Amino acid sequence: MLTRSGLGAIVTAVALTALGIVWRYEELVVAAIGIGLVVLMAILIARRPPRAKIERRLTTVRVPRGDPIRIVYRARNDTTYRSARSTLIDRCDVESVELAVDSIPPGALLDIPATIPTSRRGMFEIGPIDVQKVDPFYLAGGNWRNETPRKSFVTVHPKLFALTGSEGSSRIVEDESIVRRAATDPMSGFVSMREYVPGDDPRLVHWPTTARTGTLMIRENVEVRRPEFTVVVDATAGIGTADDFEEAVDVAASLAVHALRSGLDVVVRSNNRDCAGQAIPLRSEGEVLDLLTTVERCDDEAPLGFTALFRQGFEQRSVLLVTGPDGPLGPVSPNDQMLIIRIGEGAQAGGKVSLAARDAADFANRWRSWA
Repeated sequence: MLTRSGLGAIVTAVALTALGIVWRYEELVVAAIGIGLVVLMAILIARRPPRAKIERRLTTVRVPRGDPIRIVYRARNDTTYRSARSTLIDRCDVESVELAVDSIPPGALLDIPATIPTSRRGMFEIGPIDVQKVDPFYLAGGNWRNETPRKSFVTVHPKLFALTGSEGSSRIVEDESIVRRAATDPMSGFVSMREYVPGDDPRLVHWPTTARTGTLMIRENVEVRRPEFTVVVDATAGIGTADDFEEAVDVAASLAVHALRSGLDVVVRSNNRDCAGQAIPLRSEGEVLDLLTTVERCDDEAPLGFTALFRQGFEQRSVLLVTGPDGPLGPVSPNDQMLIIRIGEGAQAGGKVSLAARDAADFANRWRSWA
């Protein structure tokens, strides 16, 4: 492949040849032949594969969205000749990076640190690596794909923002500091004694009281649960742009992780049928990030209704619905425990919408003052 200089040299050679023939100047024809030979030699040099072999080493396989992927490229020259200068091109998703690789002495290696930016969530394969080499005269270049049997993958998960406030999570769950319900687990908290009823767990029989009263008595327990609330991501495509959706997912992840760190049971759902999540609490921040990494937008006709996510009703639930600047499109629960947050350019609060912000960073600032 000729460079601009190479194309210029070819045009010059053709022009000199034409002028030499028309004007009968042999010197011009000889000069044109010389230029042609130089270009031919440049093409032959550029077509030779690069001597340096490139290896990619990821310093991390998980990064928050917006943070760069950090990579170290190792160029190794195992030949007995010095390698030529070249350009390394690597890519991930829609982003790419170009790096200059200097000439490497025989038997030496060169480590080149680099970063590739990230703009959206997901699991992506990095590469393939392309190596471009230009001859010393900058007249021609060659391109080679560096195929490696070992593929590299990176997970880009939602970006987390610190959420702090005087009331913080307690305001989210509306002061549900403790939820108590009856239980038969003998390890639950003791409440009172009552007479035995057929079907009760025999392990709950309190024998000292039974011996004293002459009536079979059992212990009545309650299970003490941590407060629980649900974060719902509105994945409807018509509520905002793709960038708005990425910011909304960052907000949902920040809320869920913040509540998890505050000692609450957190359920994360989506109205996308393919990644709706489950109605069970998540146990770790990693589970939250892994779930939200896979959530994608869906067509306006395809999403689940929000009430379908809560078939058992909203009792003892506090729900945060994170939607786009034009959402939600469908009906939502009239229950006062559902709090609606709009994220995106032009998002406005009002009515049932309690909070609105243009992006995740703006939401974090507004949350601190609101909470």
